[in-house]
Amino acid sequence: MDVYGKWPVQFQFRPAHGDHRHLLVVFSSVDSRYGFGAALDGVLCNVLRIRDHFDDGASYYVARNMDFSVSDSIQELIEDHMRRLGVTKDEVTLLGTSKGGAAALYHGLKYDYKNIVSSTPQYFLGSYSKGHGQLGDAVLGEGQSDENVAIMDSVMKNLLDKEVDFERNIYLISSPNDYQYEQEVKHYLPALRAYENFNFVFLDSPTIQEHYQVTRQALPSVWSIVHALTEGFVPRIGEVRIGAGTQDPDKASAYLAELRRRDTVAATLTGAVRIDGKLHVKGHAFLPGVSPEGPTTETKQLVLQERGKNWVYPLDTRPGKKLYREYFDEYFCEYAEGEFATEDGLDFSSLPRGTFDVSVCVTSEAEGIERRTRLTSAKVIDRRLPFGDSEVVFRGGKGGLKVIKRDIVGADPASAVFSLVKSEHQDRKIHTEGIFFLPGRNAEGEVHATYYLVLQGKSATHSFLLTAKKNATQVRPFVPEGDFGNYDAGYFTTGVEGVDVSDLPAGRYNLLVSMSAGGALLTKKAGKITLKKTA
Repeated sequence: MDVYGKWPVQFQFRPAHGDHRHLLVVFSSVDSRYGFGAALDGVLCNVLRIRDHFDDGASYYVARNMDFSVSDSIQELIEDHMRRLGVTKDEVTLLGTSKGGAAALYHGLKYDYKNIVSSTPQYFLGSYSKGHGQLGDAVLGEGQSDENVAIMDSVMKNLLDKEVDFERNIYLISSPNDYQYEQEVKHYLPALRAYENFNFVFLDSPTIQEHYQVTRQALPSVWSIVHALTEGFVPRIGEVRIGAGTQDPDKASAYLAELRRRDTVAATLTGAVRIDGKLHVKGHAFLPGVSPEGPTTETKQLVLQERGKNWVYPLDTRPGKKLYREYFDEYFCEYAEGEFATEDGLDFSSLPRGTFDVSVCVTSEAEGIERRTRLTSAKVIDRRLPFGDSEVVFRGGKGGLKVIKRDIVGADPASAVFSLVKSEHQDRKIHTEGIFFLPGRNAEGEVHATYYLVLQGKSATHSFLLTAKKNATQVRPFVPEGDFGNYDAGYFTTGVEGVDVSDLPAGRYNLLVSMSAGGALLTKKAGKITLKKTA
């Protein structure tokens, strides 16, 4: 954050990768701190992203509490970077979507920039701000008076009416499926069509149903334009309409019914976490297409299979969140109930030990359909958790997922480094921490391994999850001489609260610590403990 004129301005600057001297200036939408996020990683030129945050409120990059000096401060920031980089205004591209799209047009026209890329911009800045969350009082001032609304509503019109330089490269993106096209965007068209190189990309796709989805659908077009401009090429597209357009309902129904009849089912994992000793998973699972009889109820089950035997766990159906974007097949299909989750988590206590293939079964009883497919994950998943005398490992990726259940007490190699720093219990709580790592296997991050506290009694074995923690001070004295590996996170702890063993029967237990990493599970003895009967 630097102060320019009256206002401190928050920004992020990323220098160019190699010889790409252009400057891309990015303005953000209402729900974004800095526009476009990681999508900008592929842009090689200098990137300046400006946050719309002035005196703890938004300004539309135009006015804060009707103080228009905000825009001058923003302009000083841009010009300061231009001087440092040695670029001219012809070597700058302004980019934004929604609120940021309006800002790109405003700053481009007011401060005389050549290249403007604006997606779904608002035209009536006052009317849109009024009553619109943070924009209302922040832009229009307390009370959001009609007079101030009228002033802000005229900002874009006044700029366009005063225009004298029509040799600009302006790229406007919108969609007929966005309510803001009729409300806002189309009011720009008469004035913008006067520019020598005005380009209008009109996306007509059934996958666009809300305002924010326009830019997401348009990203290939946006990046094609941005990459060209920032490399010195000036695209001349004209006015184009792209996308599948309006669906023929008869053809769509026929295709989606045929898709339903095919022996296919979708199943993709999107998340897996440990909560309260259970594994909670979520993802997408549904029968593609639509039944000719209309919407039907689908039930979903997680199936673990080993040697022809199945263990089945129910999955809860959840509303699908825009699944039509990821599973679009010729025609729009919403898959409104296409997600699954485990509300109560998966309890693998009764699962026998073994290695199980994971699949999902989706059933539509009304259609007489039951289909099962392997569950996969786009990201590599590795979640480990204790169940009594066993460890359960849930792992895999694009090739499929597996559940491995094995003894939570593993090998005791002499090569492993182990040392207790603390071991005590009081009021049925155990506090244990210490060093545990295997030389040659780096332990530089806290996800390098999973640690368990194991209480081994005469009648049963109980296990609890420990926390891996970086503790270089304690660990480094135990690193063998000449070993340059990083083992700083080779430290386990029960944490300040300790492990609650109130539910365990009284008796004498062997205290063990197990470390699970990769395919190995190592165990070290940590003493003995006697739990007395509770009152």
